[in-house]
Amino acid sequence: MTPTQTLIAGLIMLALIVPLALKRVAFLVKWITDGQPAPQSWENAAEHPIAAGNKHNVEVLGQKKLLKWTLPGIAHAFVMYAFFILLTVYIEAFGILFTRNPKWAIPVIGHWDVLGFAQDTISVLCLLGLAIFSWIRIKNAPEKLGRKSRFEGSHLGGAWLTLFMIFNIIWTLLLFRGAAAAAGNFPYGWGAYASNGVGKLLSGLSEHTLSYFEGIGLLLHIGVMLVFSLLVLHSKHLHIFIAPVNVTFGRRPIALGAAKPLMVNGEPFNLEMVEDLDEEAVLGIGKAEDFSWKANL
Repeated sequence: MTPTQTLIAGLIMLALIVPLALKRVAFLVKWITDGQPAPQSWENAAEHPIAAGNKHNVEVLGQKKLLKWTLPGIAHAFVMYAFFILLTVYIEAFGILFTRNPKWAIPVIGHWDVLGFAQDTISVLCLLGLAIFSWIRIKNAPEKLGRKSRFEGSHLGGAWLTLFMIFNIIWTLLLFRGAAAAAGNFPYGWGAYASNGVGKLLSGLSEHTLSYFEGIGLLLHIGVMLVFSLLVLHSKHLHIFIAPVNVTFGRRPIALGAAKPLMVNGEPFNLEMVEDLDEEAVLGIGKAEDFSWKANL
């Protein structure tokens, strides 16, 4: 494929998927922000920014809670960090797509072997994490263990689809980077060992074939990401984006502290407010619309 053909195909994919994703994002934002006020959430983060930051670093970046379950926690950490580090690969992919230059690289850092090493290593670890998740699910399948299975009653189809989509992200990454390495367009040397390894496997192909594989691999890598993003926005895996915000605005841990107060229009209820309440005032939560934006989040 020529760079121009690749660009046209990429623009068509973006035109099909991005409006659907933005529509879903707009719906979610409206649904969350239509919730009742939750000033305590903002106050906790504003008054204790260091504590909020530390909580975010420990629970999100440090995966403290998930690492209590050692093996699945490690697997989750591999997959989570793959999302962070492989954003750089998507910057490269879109840079190549829009510039129509197969040799395009991220300015300044785009030729650092340390970055190439990080990208390839987290890709390999992500595949390992997917294998661990698959093994755990097969070992604990409800068909085998019945009610003793940790997955009994769960909707397993969505989880398998997510694992499959993440796997597709990794192999398409290796395909387009490997083809680029074989064609002499890859910006990394020894560091990107997995990509260069795939490149050696493809090195016997003709220049035309390598160009085709590079373009198809690039489009597949971007296309899988677009479809996966749309799936995430409609599934429980939305926590990929929501969890860090939720943790940051969460309540500070208070051992044996007071229960959360009864709320009225975002304010803690007290007896002095009784005379000022109108007939439509709701004490606590009586319907979905009474949840706070934080609860909706």
